[in-house]
Amino acid sequence: MTLGEKIVDLRKKRGLSQEELAISLGVSRQAVSKWEVGDAMPDTDKVIALAEFFGTTTDFLLRDIEPHQNAAGGTDAHMSPGQARAGAPLLLCMTLGGSACGLFLLFYGRFYAATDIPTVIGIILQICAVAMAMGFGLYLKTSIDAEQGSGFIRAFWRVDIWLVALLPMRMIYFTGMQLLTLLPETTLSHLWISLPQPLWALGRVLLFAGIPIVLYVAVCLFVVLVLCRPHKKK
Repeated sequence: MTLGEKIVDLRKKRGLSQEELAISLGVSRQAVSKWEVGDAMPDTDKVIALAEFFGTTTDFLLRDIEPHQNAAGGTDAHMSPGQARAGAPLLLCMTLGGSACGLFLLFYGRFYAATDIPTVIGIILQICAVAMAMGFGLYLKTSIDAEQGSGFIRAFWRVDIWLVALLPMRMIYFTGMQLLTLLPETTLSHLWISLPQPLWALGRVLLFAGIPIVLYVAVCLFVVLVLCRPHKKK
């Protein structure tokens, strides 16, 4: 089949007119008509646009190389570039939503539930959300567009770091508190007793509330403002 015949076949399978296809591609109806009858060849960018629009490959359009078939006889399940770009915002919302649900279950399991099941499910949800987002971002980066893939990963972590950092920060804080118990009790008692009452109260507030909050905010801001900062194009 010629390129024009393939365009006709794909267009009719979609139930589109020449004018509808032309609008989708941003060209005139006359251009589509000339492609189909073989009077003109589409530019390279239009061939790519045709492949993305019809969910096929440029090799199929130009060289008669059929898309790979899977074991069941269907076409390969890989997304086309157009599908990947269109699905990026939806997947970003889904992964962030899954991470937020995981955080809710973590706190519910820690403070309200009678079993550890909600906590375990929450951890699994957060791990799956991160894995899905990173996997999709790396796919975009390596197979579609490097800058778009990096942008997707940065957009994910700008929000998700505030959701996933709570658990490790809490673990670090309680580890530090456990280390304090290694100090002799008499040393701690003399330290607190020697302080004036206002400083003693302020010290307790800073130790039990201020330090974990500052640590959490500092880590999140570092990720958002430094690690997720867009790279300047040279």
